[in-house]
Amino acid sequence: MIKRSILLSLFVILSGCSSSTNFPIPGVNDSPDIQFNKLYLRGVFNWWEATSSFNFQQSSTGWYVDVELIADGQPYDFRVSDANWTPAQTCGAKYPGQPVNTDSVIYIVCNPGEKNLQFTPSTTGVYRFTLTPASGDEVALVVSKQ
Repeated sequence: MIKRSILLSLFVILSGCSSSTNFPIPGVNDSPDIQFNKLYLRGVFNWWEATSSFNFQQSSTGWYVDVELIADGQPYDFRVSDANWTPAQTCGAKYPGQPVNTDSVIYIVCNPGEKNLQFTPSTTGVYRFTLTPASGDEVALVVSKQ
């Protein structure tokens, strides 16, 4: 009888080790924190460079960059990334060429599978690209005319 109890206890313990968990384990299941202060708007308008004028700045409504764009009917391809194109700090489209519309929230992903976003300004002028934290590996992006 004791052998049976020990065997049953071992079976229960071992079966618990093989089950999957649905709760986060700190440092294992967490997405890396996006370091907004180290992000740059990078695209065809700045030769994909990480320059100080395209570094996101903090405001009360999120992190933003103002960019002067020409409305010539052609889309501007862009992404958001740190200076080193670190995969966990590079954010973009969920699919190639995903369009960004003025004053609409779009959720971009920050992971190695991201693609270029496309924004086509309706008029020439300064546009503000604003990022705010969302959930998981996503960030909310809004582009508005200034």
